[in-house]
Amino acid sequence: MNLFGVGFRYFFTKEIGVTGALNFGTASTSEEFFDGDTEDVSATTFGIAADANYHLRALYSVSPYVGVNINIGSYSSTVEITEDGTTTKTKYSGSGFGAGINFGFDWYFTEGLSLGGKYTLGFRSLGKPDQKVGNTTVEGESSSFFGIGSASIVLNVHF
Repeated sequence: MNLFGVGFRYFFTKEIGVTGALNFGTASTSEEFFDGDTEDVSATTFGIAADANYHLRALYSVSPYVGVNINIGSYSSTVEITEDGTTTKTKYSGSGFGAGINFGFDWYFTEGLSLGGKYTLGFRSLGKPDQKVGNTTVEGESSSFFGIGSASIVLNVHF
């Protein structure tokens, strides 16, 4: 599932900017197989993130920066499979926390607009996900990850 979001950046000084971002996504698919069996999948994500970035000296129209990031998010999905007239419904849910170091730039290609790129090297901790089939709930294993976090491309509109 692709993650998209929207955010707001505020500059406290000429060099220090703080960004808040919100992610919400939903997707669903339905598939019918040749033998009449079906599979329906739906998923929802929700997340919030905050960045604090220090902009270095601009090079022409490019403003490079370094900073920190924290984020939290949740995920839930339902998979409903019908085979030979019997339907099995499985629900998944989980959440996570992350933090990282940002490296990025904003390229001011015209007045009021800039195109930015950001790369985050970070840590992510995922809580124990739940898997529920019928009335039975199974708790999964928690996990953590350190390394290459995420890369993003951002269109900034300046007011």
